[in-house]
Amino acid sequence: MSEAFHTRENTLPLDLYRVYEATDPFHPAPYRVGLRLSREKRLLEDISSGRRLLRLGRMVLETRELALVRAQARAMFL
Repeated sequence: MSEAFHTRENTLPLDLYRVYEATDPFHPAPYRVGLRLSREKRLLEDISSGRRLLRLGRMVLETRELALVRAQARAMFL
């Protein structure tokens, strides 16, 4: 197995990025959030515990290209 893959969990590559639609109490309109797949679990834990006042909507993009994620997202969790 190459270094680009998790050894503890699944076989998803570490350099995979996702963009989600998101809302929060401080912004009146939905916006897009980009995150690295390896940070997704931590972000979801922060949201469920109330540490982050963020609600994720549908996933709109999944890619390995960070530049594409930066172009699509207003906020980043890398």
